[in-house]
Amino acid sequence: MTSTLSPRRAPRLIAAGIFAASLALIPALVACGSSSSSSTDSSTSSTLPEVRTTSLDKVKVTGDVGSKPTVTFDAAFAGATEEHVVLVPGNGEEIKAGQRVTADYVAISGNDGSELDSTYGKTPQRIILDQASLLAPVYNAMVGQKVGARILVSADVTEQQGTWILFVFDITGTQDVPTSASGTPVTPPAGLPIVTIVDGVPTITPPTGNPPTTLISQVLIKGNGPVITAGQTVLMQYTGMIWASGKVFDSSWGGAPVEFPVGVGQVIPGFDEGLVGQTIGSRVLLVIPPDKGYGTEGNAQAGIAGTDTLVFIVDLLLAS
Repeated sequence: MTSTLSPRRAPRLIAAGIFAASLALIPALVACGSSSSSSTDSSTSSTLPEVRTTSLDKVKVTGDVGSKPTVTFDAAFAGATEEHVVLVPGNGEEIKAGQRVTADYVAISGNDGSELDSTYGKTPQRIILDQASLLAPVYNAMVGQKVGARILVSADVTEQQGTWILFVFDITGTQDVPTSASGTPVTPPAGLPIVTIVDGVPTITPPTGNPPTTLISQVLIKGNGPVITAGQTVLMQYTGMIWASGKVFDSSWGGAPVEFPVGVGQVIPGFDEGLVGQTIGSRVLLVIPPDKGYGTEGNAQAGIAGTDTLVFIVDLLLAS
């Protein structure tokens, strides 16, 4: 399981609250093994209050598509299976696996019907439809639908959250996501860590010698997309390595790409400074000295000391 704790300053915290934690757009939950079961068992059921609703056909959703829905049922809800119901069919583009979907949603506790999280009136959620990184009932509900659909989904997250969760999604858009960088190859100067492609994944050869003392941002593939500006959220795949040990401490490869805002102090300084001004589609090698990384405190969770120089290889896929 990837930790996705870097290049943020601290372990990854997603502002979307319960949605992020339980949907694992945000691989933390799914990669650890939730939502693979299609039915409740005695151990999960025992953690729930008295169950009165067991299927989505007994759940009422009111309100127009595009506005925040009201979800009502006789609590508590614990489904016989994880399922979904298309409440309103879409009439837009068909949604395909691997795409990035934009949607508004509300998340409701199956235990008591209370609202856990919602994006209505806020920034819509962007969801990568990656089967390995997304809750199975959400993935199954969205793939094959059309933009404009409203979907009701039940997900069994009792092991992690102590409740089933009901989601209502209003799907507002979809976008193809590149799988890797593409553009014009650039030959880097000598002395930098070497990047090779192994099974389609850019891989850093553990460097030797003393690391540079200043930030290096070296383009390996020059993309043809727009220039990244400060404040944009960038969708990327990346791998991070500790120069001294050659240890890979984090990687998004093997799952869905991840998004970070850059240039606004929400990631380590080397990411902010090294990625702003690059173009979408590029592959960039970053060598980040301690003062541009985690500073003198390091990051104990990742095994990064306060003196460690970091090496990242980053594929810049989309910006918004």
